[in-house]
Amino acid sequence: MNSDWLDFNNTEDETIALIRANGARLQVSRRNWIWPAALVWLLLIAGAAWYVGGSSKTSDDIALPVFLIVFVLIALALLRNYRGQLQRAAKATPREFRVALREDGLAIEAETGHSLTHWSAIEGIERHADGIRLYLKGLQALWLPERCFADAHTATDCLARIEQHTGLQAVARIALPAPEVLAEKRGKQALLDLLANLHAGLRFLLFRASAPGLLRVSVLQIVLLVALGVLLELAFDLLQVGLDGQFYWNALPYQLFAVPCLLLCAWAVSNCAPSPQRIPTAVLAILTPALILRTLYLLLALLPSTSMIYVQIVLAAALPFWAGFAAVVALVRSLDLAAEQRLAAVLGVLFLFAMPSLFELTRARLWLPPYDEENSASMRNWERATKEAVLYAQPALLEESLTAVRKGKPGVPELYLLALGGYGSQDVFMREVESVDKLFGERFDTQNRSVVLINNPATVEERPMATTIALQRTLAEIGRKMNKEEDVLFLFMTSHGAEDHKFSLELWPYKFGELTPQSLRAQLDAAGIQNRVIVVSACYSGGFIEPLSDPHTLVMSASRADRNSHGCSHEADWTFFGKAYFDEALRGTRSFEAAFAKASAALATREADEGLTASEPQIAVGSAIRPILQAMERGLPPEAKGN
Repeated sequence: MNSDWLDFNNTEDETIALIRANGARLQVSRRNWIWPAALVWLLLIAGAAWYVGGSSKTSDDIALPVFLIVFVLIALALLRNYRGQLQRAAKATPREFRVALREDGLAIEAETGHSLTHWSAIEGIERHADGIRLYLKGLQALWLPERCFADAHTATDCLARIEQHTGLQAVARIALPAPEVLAEKRGKQALLDLLANLHAGLRFLLFRASAPGLLRVSVLQIVLLVALGVLLELAFDLLQVGLDGQFYWNALPYQLFAVPCLLLCAWAVSNCAPSPQRIPTAVLAILTPALILRTLYLLLALLPSTSMIYVQIVLAAALPFWAGFAAVVALVRSLDLAAEQRLAAVLGVLFLFAMPSLFELTRARLWLPPYDEENSASMRNWERATKEAVLYAQPALLEESLTAVRKGKPGVPELYLLALGGYGSQDVFMREVESVDKLFGERFDTQNRSVVLINNPATVEERPMATTIALQRTLAEIGRKMNKEEDVLFLFMTSHGAEDHKFSLELWPYKFGELTPQSLRAQLDAAGIQNRVIVVSACYSGGFIEPLSDPHTLVMSASRADRNSHGCSHEADWTFFGKAYFDEALRGTRSFEAAFAKASAALATREADEGLTASEPQIAVGSAIRPILQAMERGLPPEAKGN
């Protein structure tokens, strides 16, 4: 081939395809993405710092709207800039032109005039089955159709000379099997198409290149797949709740929130596709594998808790990553995206996964349990706990409880009880401290020498709350009334515990101070209480042993410092340790130390029978407290001794 002129003309479809391909190139160019991407990252980092730093309620209210407004402004500015560049590039794309290959460059002659493009200005070459596409600097592009060459040999020779002069290698663009775009088929055929799409979704998950060719694309298929997803969620709720529940219509918007996000994602990514009208294809490419993985996730959730629980957790955590990666690959293959266009697929899928988290949307049940009078009563208790009058009544309730504590009798060793239930969302702690209060009144004669502090919505109008301030005031009052040399305080605390050994004091929506072993020791010392028996029933409660130990203290915990305790269920009357120690062991002996040994053995047997990790309760007995407790045991009145 010599440097003679070759005449080319592009059809309207070819021109549109060229402009779209050039637009996709424009969308992923660095100068268009670097500054908005950097600004978005700065916003995300600022938002995370704002949240972690503990923003105020007012700032929480405005944070999301401000973020969305700024994000929309960035998107509009980017879109305006993109459209302007695309319009200028489209105007510069000739429909009819002549080309000559010369030693110094590519000569182009069109209606707009004559130009010479140096070989170094050609940035990319693509070889298609029906022509050659050249990408030039300045966001220009040329399409050399195969039909305009004299024969296939001439086209091949032209491509070889362009590669030789530019030093570039042409990228072969072979279109994958296109999804079949169907008319709206109903009845049996629609169901067969639905099965074909699910089959394609399974192959998408296995990253098979043939998956796009199996898709049956139609709007009806999208509707059927969305409906199938809703029915899947409903079936999951039915299996958990049972047929005696009721449908919850208000959950539908939560279930369908992903649909507009999916359409927006498909629209944005399909704009980068080389052929138009690919939005339904993009929707199905994302939806079909996601539906299959959602089914797998719900099946995992239905499995009973077994020794494989950690495997289930790992699988459930891995499924979103699998879904995201599969969706990106499915979009790339279904829309035939070039390498420089695939960033759009990644960003679109990230957007799709981020939107529910951004709006803090959690899964809403479509099928709810039947009306439960007990649950309704619990809700009324929570509503009652938040009344303004409760706050003003609490000081009076605490003062009334402290006033009722009787002053100790000189020369008579007596036991004082302080029972504290810290966690208000589970009734087991309330039941436990009330049962201990009753038991000690019967067996250890603590009537008029006991105080109960409870965090529970059912008791806020009857008992003082368990707060750090209430605990401090109670210890101070008991320390003032007891005879420090001979009387003993029995402090029982039950709640949840943390690995850092913080003892939970919680009653929603109130926020109480933190209780740690060190702060409890400081309050006991400040109250001047010398003789102490302390029982801490909570996970990781062994962390209280060393900080509270001294010669005048007997301290016990329900578990080791690095172990969980068990039995903190809402329906239970006792925790495992509380049942073994108070309800069983102390009903047969008045020795706190002997009861601990008996309870520890019984607890170890129960945990082994139920396949639970041993909690290993801990005890530390001070040398000075043991003879005082023995003397107190001998001095109990006959009616309190029981057995």
